[in-house]
Amino acid sequence: MESSSANNIHIGNSIQNVDPMKEIMLADSKKTLFSGKPFRTVSKNLVFEEDVYFVDDNKRYCKNWAVVTTIFKPSESVRYIVENTKWCVVIVADIQTQSRDSYMSELGYKGKNVIFLEPVDHDRLYPAISRTLPWKHFGRKNIGYVYSIHHGAEYIWDFDDDNVGIINLTMLIEKTNFSYLIPCSGWSNTLINPYPYFGVNETYSWPRGFPLEEIRNPTVTPRLCQSYAPMTIGVIQSLANKQPDVDAIYRLTRDNPFDFKATLRSHQPIMIPRGSYTPFNAQATLWAKPAFFYIPLPISVDGRVTDIWRSYFAEYFFHRDDIKLIFSPPYVRQDRNPHNLLKDLDAENDLYLRSNLLTNLLSELSNTNISLGLQQLYDELYMRGYIESEDLKFIYAWVKTIEAIYKERQLNGQNV
Repeated sequence: MESSSANNIHIGNSIQNVDPMKEIMLADSKKTLFSGKPFRTVSKNLVFEEDVYFVDDNKRYCKNWAVVTTIFKPSESVRYIVENTKWCVVIVADIQTQSRDSYMSELGYKGKNVIFLEPVDHDRLYPAISRTLPWKHFGRKNIGYVYSIHHGAEYIWDFDDDNVGIINLTMLIEKTNFSYLIPCSGWSNTLINPYPYFGVNETYSWPRGFPLEEIRNPTVTPRLCQSYAPMTIGVIQSLANKQPDVDAIYRLTRDNPFDFKATLRSHQPIMIPRGSYTPFNAQATLWAKPAFFYIPLPISVDGRVTDIWRSYFAEYFFHRDDIKLIFSPPYVRQDRNPHNLLKDLDAENDLYLRSNLLTNLLSELSNTNISLGLQQLYDELYMRGYIESEDLKFIYAWVKTIEAIYKERQLNGQNV
């Protein structure tokens, strides 16, 4: 007699009857969503010391630095900044990037405003940081940040090699009567979504990294009122037209490319209020000196996650120190490098599942009487699984290197 039951499974010499639905439910019950609760401790073996944290290269100092990392040939984005601005530019190479001579020859620029950092330069100039950074990773951009800080930066334009344009410092920083929008009096929320204000032809729109659970929540898009109150600006996020910074879910389900309706003339910038969080990127972002210490990109997460995690981590300190985050209408156009959207979807998994928990955690930490330093915050995030041990080593090296640079600057009578 034939056995036609698909529910019989042979184990040894016996036959066990299996209910498929019961097995599916049992398997599902064993899956646990990320909780964000502490489940491990920080090892003391992660701490290390270096004899040298940085080396002077006797290159020029600039107040305005633009930082990019790339594995491609000189792009329109890089050419635009090199040819149309007076900014100094540091190009951070990875091991796949062509050589300095080859890149600079194709760029066709012979001035002193462009610095090309080959892999050997990373190790030579900033040995402690470099040895903690993985190769073939967006986190190599951290070398460009520390180089800019080391070489006199007061502003850092943090950009991608597929974003064409640059922010107008005169318009946004040097105005004596700077006006902007803030949520009107009485509004208070952990999250704020600035995208709808700037005009998108969709019922719902959101930046990459915004908690998906809150997209439909009307309280994250408050009524806005005008303000002229003075403030300390830390970061200005420029939106991008054509290929705005949205996640793979957005790209797979909604019309894109698209332009924001907002222009520099029609819409004022939005200031994110103290205590509220929203993600910003490393694609078209101006960092001012008060925020430099919080610019490092975490390295133990995917490249689609790292700048978003960085933004949330930084905002914890912005709220503590009363440093402001601004969103402006588009200054740039993104001509997006080739992407596989399903790969992006997979890479962004942490953003979908953990962003809401992360912002809630940071909000809770802000409401305690304990003021965490950068390393202490990383410890808290590691214990809860938002980052891995590689980031503890990296952030230790970052802090020690920046402190060493500032100490030398003070000894030389320079401003820190």
